[in-house]
Amino acid sequence: MDRVSQLLEIYRSLSEELDGLELGFSGFVCNPLDYAWDAFSAFMRMGIRDGQKLLFVGMNPGPYGMMQTGVPFGDPEMVRSYLGLDVPISIPSTNPPLKPIIGPSSTRREVSGRKFWSMAAAYGDPDRFFGTAAVISFCPLAFIDGRRNVTPEELSVEDRGKVIGICQGYLERILDAIAIPRCIALGAFAAKRLKAAGVADAVCFPHPSPRNPSSSAFWDSGRALMELRRLADEA
Repeated sequence: MDRVSQLLEIYRSLSEELDGLELGFSGFVCNPLDYAWDAFSAFMRMGIRDGQKLLFVGMNPGPYGMMQTGVPFGDPEMVRSYLGLDVPISIPSTNPPLKPIIGPSSTRREVSGRKFWSMAAAYGDPDRFFGTAAVISFCPLAFIDGRRNVTPEELSVEDRGKVIGICQGYLERILDAIAIPRCIALGAFAAKRLKAAGVADAVCFPHPSPRNPSSSAFWDSGRALMELRRLADEA
């Protein structure tokens, strides 16, 4: 079995185990690995390659990004224009009315995804970027409470323990299967999860979310691109 197929089997198992959880969360739990599996698979087949030096690890889907496209940090415009992916998804029957899942045709921009993939585009075309780096998320679930996007850390203690406990075990399996030597955590949450998985030397970039306004200088000034180039040269 090739490496991407192995990773997709791991992600399928992760998705099924998370779907079986009983959570106290009263909002909507959205799993793009269910309704956008074809898009996620296409992204993985594009983005996992031999010889990659760096692995970016994010947190979980955003309501205007991976929730719409099945792609980590998947701002719809960047997924279409930069990655060249436009894979239809199946709109789930349980769809958050205030942050609805529309699909890859959505015109709403995801700030995190726009900043991340703009950095990638400044580095080079997808072949050049993916020749150097891969991108994954720690948790495939999005949690929507009304208009609020709830992060895994913001869940109740019981729900947080269940979700993070499952995802942590799978992160270790994914890291073993993906076999990329250097990890870059996108935000403090991902850094904690990598440390718990035994990755002692992960670099931490500030998360590009608008909820983290102090990160704007890092992403908007070109420092993220400079750091990417430096780490790629060092690896």
